[in-house]
Amino acid sequence: MPNIAANTRPRSRFGAVLAALLSAVFFGLNAVASKLLFAPSGHFDATALFVARGFWSIPLFLGLAAITCPRPFPRLSATQIVLLIFCGAAYGPGTNALSALGASQTSAAHAVLLMSMFPPLAAVLAALVLRERLSSLRILAIAVGMAGAGILTGSRSGSGSSMQGDAMIAAFIFTWALLTLGIRKLDARLPPLFVVGVFGAIGGVMLAVIGLAVGQFDAVLIPIRHRDLATIIWFDVELVLCLSLVGQLLQGIALKALNVALVVALTSYGAIAAGMAASVLLLRESLSLQEIIAGIFLVCALALSLIPDATLSLVFKRGAPPSHSQESGRNCGDDR
Repeated sequence: MPNIAANTRPRSRFGAVLAALLSAVFFGLNAVASKLLFAPSGHFDATALFVARGFWSIPLFLGLAAITCPRPFPRLSATQIVLLIFCGAAYGPGTNALSALGASQTSAAHAVLLMSMFPPLAAVLAALVLRERLSSLRILAIAVGMAGAGILTGSRSGSGSSMQGDAMIAAFIFTWALLTLGIRKLDARLPPLFVVGVFGAIGGVMLAVIGLAVGQFDAVLIPIRHRDLATIIWFDVELVLCLSLVGQLLQGIALKALNVALVVALTSYGAIAAGMAASVLLLRESLSLQEIIAGIFLVCALALSLIPDATLSLVFKRGAPPSHSQESGRNCGDDR
């Protein structure tokens, strides 16, 4: 009788890798979309952008939570409730607000390349908090990615970056790493899509409250007042639908089947590739030689992240000389 689990596991892994890479495209376009929506060419400033994005994503997340709600509804522990609120804060005021504020004060290319900080940070946090083991191949991928980040640190963007903007992007990446750990913990006991729906709705409400507090809640009307093609594509489709909902949904699926270190490597390096291409093609941002070299390192890190540990072990086993015990076994067999 065939081993069904053994046959479905590779398919499950392939689907999870595909989900992480597809979400990477949406994450990579985040800074580019924000730049295209900012005034004077667009209708938003940074605060208006994250307030409107949070508000209009609430119905989508609530709908997802309602559809995927487990039945009968499980009794949530105090730890799970705290984690859901924590993930909502990390997602809303954390990743959404900080990414918009950072993108408004640095170049899109620089913001995208700074995402190379994500894999080493998330991997170390996962090892400390979740006790996830880092294989030698993953450590090598992280090291190559860090080398690319080091080269980037010494480069100068040709399209106007600032220390303050870079610091906000760094804070956004830190909260994103924390969010990833929280999702991983919640997915162990709750349906991944339900988790996304709940913490996404919480984060959206938090952003709307911030809008009320700073007197910019009227920003939620901007997408209604301005129905031009750029606003529809980059706000409605990319930021609200694809990035806020679909991207988080795909991350939840990936984290259910893969460890944190691999998911963040696939997501961040894939996002860098997509974001860099978009910043050059759509924003006409120029890249320095150092940024190009850093990009090459990051692409290599992505390739290393895609190689399954089992595949590499199999290659080394095939290429390694037989051990003494294996030779003895063969000799005994020949004698018989």
